[in-house]
Amino acid sequence: MTRTLTQVLWRGLGVAILVLPLLSIPRWVDAPDPGPDWSVHLRAWLIGAFVVLVVGLAVGWLARTAQPRARAWPAWGDAAFVGGMAVLLTLAAAYTMRVAFASNPHLVDEVAQLFQARVFASGRLAAPPPQLPEFFLFTHTWITQAGWVSQFPPVHAVALAAGMLVRAEWLVNPVVGGASVVLVYLVTRGMFGSGTARVAAGLWAVSAWVLFMSATYMNHALAVALVLGAWACVWAPGGRRVVRFVAAGALLGAAAATRPLDAVAGALPLLVHLGLARRPRDLGLLVLGGVPMALALGYYNWRLFGGPLDFGYTALWGEGHQLGFHADAWGYEYTPLVGLSNMVAAIRRLHIYLFEWPIPALLPLGLWALFARRREPADLALGLGVAAGPALYFFYWHSGFYPGPRFYFIAAPFLVIGTARALRWAWLAARSRADAHLRWDVALAALCAGVLLWSWVDMLPRRFEVYRTGLPSLKYHPERSLAERGVRQALVLVPESWGARIITDLWALGAPPGVVERVYRRLDACDLHLFARQARAEALAPAGVIDSLERRYAAAAAAAPLVAGSRDPTLRLWPGRALDPRCAVQLEHDRGGFTLYGSLAWRNPVGLRTGIVFARDRYARNRQLFAEYPGWEVWRFAPPAGEPDARPQLRRLGLAEELGDDRQLP
Repeated sequence: MTRTLTQVLWRGLGVAILVLPLLSIPRWVDAPDPGPDWSVHLRAWLIGAFVVLVVGLAVGWLARTAQPRARAWPAWGDAAFVGGMAVLLTLAAAYTMRVAFASNPHLVDEVAQLFQARVFASGRLAAPPPQLPEFFLFTHTWITQAGWVSQFPPVHAVALAAGMLVRAEWLVNPVVGGASVVLVYLVTRGMFGSGTARVAAGLWAVSAWVLFMSATYMNHALAVALVLGAWACVWAPGGRRVVRFVAAGALLGAAAATRPLDAVAGALPLLVHLGLARRPRDLGLLVLGGVPMALALGYYNWRLFGGPLDFGYTALWGEGHQLGFHADAWGYEYTPLVGLSNMVAAIRRLHIYLFEWPIPALLPLGLWALFARRREPADLALGLGVAAGPALYFFYWHSGFYPGPRFYFIAAPFLVIGTARALRWAWLAARSRADAHLRWDVALAALCAGVLLWSWVDMLPRRFEVYRTGLPSLKYHPERSLAERGVRQALVLVPESWGARIITDLWALGAPPGVVERVYRRLDACDLHLFARQARAEALAPAGVIDSLERRYAAAAAAAPLVAGSRDPTLRLWPGRALDPRCAVQLEHDRGGFTLYGSLAWRNPVGLRTGIVFARDRYARNRQLFAEYPGWEVWRFAPPAGEPDARPQLRRLGLAEELGDDRQLP
């Protein structure tokens, strides 16, 4: 039965890998994420496949008279190879972090986790709430009963905090990525032997997606490493069984305190494997190992969000953040068709980003899944490892992309191990085939070498350059410029868009991000701005603010249209309506140019009372802020006057500029 189940599972995965990307799902449904331009990649892959196939066959034909040689792999060879690959990936990821990403976060998730890491590094669970939250709050953080916190589970922030203590938080994920090379090898060796393990470790080390994910501050890299550690404990030969399985449970518990759904995706295959093998004692040890971390996570949730099962996600965004088909956290309806569309987009991106090859990245795995006849007992666990993450995220409403289909990163090691299985399968078949006109094994080796060489010389450098030059506003380091000028204590004003100011005004009034996001994506921006002014003047309680916003949202028959040509692409205003002068002032501020505050906010000291403090520029309302920082130097980090699209520059403000213009309505 297990053999049949394994074969059926892999046949299904083969269809999903090779057939699903060909579906035109976005045409059937209004999906928020239409995915990449598939036709462009298909044409490029046809050319790439033709070139490497011709080269491979030509080399195989030229080597037709050569005799196969069996070469013994040295006893020390695995350690040297895997260690070298681990060091290579660590160095490449560190270089990419510093050069392509400028050691800066490029996604709000990274910023929030770096903020929490700074809080942990200060010895606290939560930061003191800011006195003027509209100047300091940013996405994925919130003020709870414990203080100012991030929405994310704690383990990744703990790892980043350890890096901060030695001023090397940028090195945490590159080291995690390098360690994962060793873990991939250990898992694969325990499942399929050292030959396949070497191939898997090599593929993991040269995977473009692994490289770029290991060069970010995202928690996906650590979650995958923890799951791989658990798998290595289960599959590793030798050692004390009790220690191995308790350790595996502890690592899965740590993964749950990093990315809960990824931990479930990593645990399910192990549970099925141990269940089918009728090993209840090992299952018990696995659970036992996970209990301490589960208790610690429950305590963390209780302290910060009110209950052991209350995660930050729902505390900020409400029930719409949970799994299932319903109105999502942004107010859009999430349906099975949208879920299928997201899955198609994600698999297409896997073909592109996993390896950055001139052929579809999952093509070898798909062919092996469909046509291989012999399966190992461990192939069932491997197949479940590939399928579990995508299956679970099918019920999650958001389609995350950075720097690839990031929610599928939990499946990446199993995709790589499966690809190693596919290449070994093809290699053994080629070695066993006798042909007077062609050396099939040489042809296959030349084909693989051509694919890798093309990737390293052409495709990977181009992707690196995209990341290096893209999103320049997220690569600034004004804190370095201030340090070079000898400034040790200053308040730095950072202008953001009117839309961002509206959102933070509503947060400061007590409306949680889930409510604010829904109304902002539907209602007229000027109406929201005027409502925030009125609620602030009347000192309206948070419950009243939320109730009023919900009633306005329910009464809106349709969403206000986006403003064409606006400097802020999220801004919504009803056309033909006379703009209130108090709103016109805000638009005028935007015309002067703005940048992003959130990408700098994590650098603020905990407590906001010493050093360099970045604050959101609120123009005439800045007087409230200056009253909190008497005697401080005040700088502004913004595009130069009259050049709204230019790179932001630091400029120290004089006393008259600090006092502001009373004619500018707040």
